[in-house]
This record gives sequence, C-alpha cells and structure tokens, in this order.
Amino acid sequence: MGHFDALKCNFTLHAYADFVAAPVGASEVIMTHSLLLSACLLLASFSAGASPRTLLPEESVIEFSVKEMGVPVPGKFKRFDAAIDIDAVKPEKSSATVRIDVGSLTTGNDEADAIAVDPDWLDKPHAAYAVFKSSAIRMLAPGRFEAKGMLSIRNKERDFVVQFSSADQPDGKMLVTSEFAIARSQFGVGGGVWNQGDVVAETVPVQVRLVLAPVAKR
Repeated sequence: MGHFDALKCNFTLHAYADFVAAPVGASEVIMTHSLLLSACLLLASFSAGASPRTLLPEESVIEFSVKEMGVPVPGKFKRFDAAIDIDAVKPEKSSATVRIDVGSLTTGNDEADAIAVDPDWLDKPHAAYAVFKSSAIRMLAPGRFEAKGMLSIRNKERDFVVQFSSADQPDGKMLVTSEFAIARSQFGVGGGVWNQGDVVAETVPVQVRLVLAPVAKR
C-alpha cells in the first residue's frame, strides 16, 4: 500500500472510531464510514498481495560466445542483477532492467579475461556495468515479448531491441529467456593488437536465462 493510501486508511479508522461513539441519530454517517472502512481494508488486501519478483542469481545465467580467429570462445558473467516485471494482461505496463558487472566476465582463461575488461575493450575501470533498461514492452504472442530500450556499454548508450520469452514454472518461479547479438563496434569495444583484421568477430551472440522467485506473499 502506498503512503497516501495508508494515510487515507488511518484517517478512516480514526473517523470510524469517533462515529461509533456518536449518538444513535448519526447512524447514517456511521454506515457511510463503515463502507469507507471496508473499502480501505479491501485496498490493503490487494496491495499486500502484490510484490515484485526477486532474481535468483544462483539459478540464472548470462553467457556469450565470441569468435577469435574463427574459433568460438564461450564465456559468461558471474555477477548481475535484474528488475523484471512482466504483466501478461497489460504488457505495456511491463518493465525490465538488467545490470551486468563487466568485471565478473570469465572465459576460463585469465589472460583473455584481463584483455576483455581492459580500457580498449569493456573498460572496467571507467564503465563497471553494462545496463539495459526498457522503455516499452509489447506482446508478440502468448509468452513472447519485445522490449525496446537503451543499452549502455562502456558508458555509450544505444537504442536496442530485444525479444524474450517468459514462462511460469510449476514451482511458482518465472523463467525469462532471450538470445540476441551485439555489434561491439557500436559501443567502441575493441582495440590494440586483438582488434586488427578479423582476429575478433564483430558480432557477439548473447544468451540470457533469468529465473525469478515466486511472487512474495505477505
């Protein structure tokens, strides 16, 4: 329940108590305030049942695959967070924000990881996070959505569109999955000897699998 709603309910509760002690001739007024009290309690019950879902990072994965000299090199990010609210009834009210700690990148090769986050590439010292924030979400089909928004990498923001799927799980969790590709030159990712010729591919495929906790109940 919002702060304003709580203030209204608090006022109604006090008013109700005052009118209960009023003379019998005030019965109509008492009934009016009783109805207000009932409405307030109903609002409270609806508000208590609505809570945002929590990301379960230990069950979630953000992976990528970049080609070096034509050979795919898989990697992933170990630290990220997300705030995702999917409304299947009113998709336009949905929202999604995903933030990735670029310093958590790992390919299993320490030397390659150090190069990937240095100033010529993801630039961890000056741009610690890559962030996507939606501005509009629409439903393409049941369980399938398209999100338009802004993607920021190396502190460079670009319009970005991503399609994703959302599915409720038997245990009450929600699974959100997506696959898309990022053109690294659009964000100035790449420099030095590793950026010469076709040593590192321009397009980087990304796979996202986010598990959200069941809706919290109070």
